[in-house]
Amino acid sequence: MIIFLGIAGSGKSVQSRRLSTALGCEYISVGALLRKNTNLYDKQKMAEGELLDDNLVIDLVAKEIKNIPRGQEFIIDGFPRTLAQTKWIVNESNANPIKVIHITLDPSEVIKRLKLRNRQDDSIEAIRRRIDEYNKFIGPVLEEFKIKDVNVYGVDGSKGLEEVHNQIIEDIKMNEESRT
Repeated sequence: MIIFLGIAGSGKSVQSRRLSTALGCEYISVGALLRKNTNLYDKQKMAEGELLDDNLVIDLVAKEIKNIPRGQEFIIDGFPRTLAQTKWIVNESNANPIKVIHITLDPSEVIKRLKLRNRQDDSIEAIRRRIDEYNKFIGPVLEEFKIKDVNVYGVDGSKGLEEVHNQIIEDIKMNEESRT
């Protein structure tokens, strides 16, 4: 399992889809899952930049992972977002080994990129809430991965599309080589 983490606008979805194509593996977008499978109330919370209930998110992700044959590589975009979700993915998902690509981006660049997307849930207030939520939760998530000896690769999302992709490929190759 390859997990892509990063603040909205960092390029994690673009990069995770590119890697899925390059590796020929399944791609799970948690944001798309949530937009498709939640009620109006939850959709409104998401539009305002709030995180949804851990159990709801974990249940949706668990159903998706169960559809992937055991031992087959897959990519998950935008999960986990909280400590509870991280503990679940590490301890209970049965998807090993786990590799994490953490794409970082300066908040001012996040705002510029998201304003260009013209999505309904990309108001400046919602963007700022997303930045605050992300900053509040990403530290404990990354710390939990570290405690569980999960490889986390930091990638600078401000670089060009191709440069970021090449860095991700290089990190994954290094991970595979270190396991052999």
